[in-house]
Amino acid sequence: MTALRGVHEFGKRAMWPWLCCAVVLGCRQSDSQAGTAGDTIPSLSSMDQILLAASKVILPPPGLAPADLPDPNSPGALAIARYCVACHALPAPSSHSATDWPQVLRRMWARMDGLPRRFNVPVPTTGERVVITRYTVANALKVSGANLPQGPGRERFERTCSRCHELADPRQHTPGDWVAVVTRMSQHMEQMVGQPLDAQELQQIVLYLEGASKATRRP
Repeated sequence: MTALRGVHEFGKRAMWPWLCCAVVLGCRQSDSQAGTAGDTIPSLSSMDQILLAASKVILPPPGLAPADLPDPNSPGALAIARYCVACHALPAPSSHSATDWPQVLRRMWARMDGLPRRFNVPVPTTGERVVITRYTVANALKVSGANLPQGPGRERFERTCSRCHELADPRQHTPGDWVAVVTRMSQHMEQMVGQPLDAQELQQIVLYLEGASKATRRP
């Protein structure tokens, strides 16, 4: 289990009602772009401070606008833009694989259903949840599987990128696009865990993905 997935365990069983409140508190700060995951609020207990920090680590990073979503005027994109931003920044469908999204969504809905009404968080209907699930799965991260080509930087790519999500299929982007994608991911790492890629790591991963994209791209 990766480090980030380990943090997700906060949302299970007896801990998830507490994390719900932490998520709402964290999203209020996220909306104002105040500070990092290590920020503290003096009025909160030490346990609440920990839960708030954990919630901010697992929340989507800010910066994605509704217009940036795939097929932004589709029912799925509109539903995500309505419901997800009530508690945190807008998530990218490519932030999880197709096999992970149903589990992630079930966890989010359990938290939304359990939140006190005073937070006024809108909750999707059963039909809307089906629409959201189909949309996220259809636009999910395309994973590499077990057939990554060999090459310098492969181990760095596997070790670094698997900390936050499944390994991307190199064919998901053209060789010329990977530098922008990896740079954006490095910025997300800095926002979420305070640890961006250094210049050498970024270069190694980009060069590997550029080469792998060419090697695996279908004619």
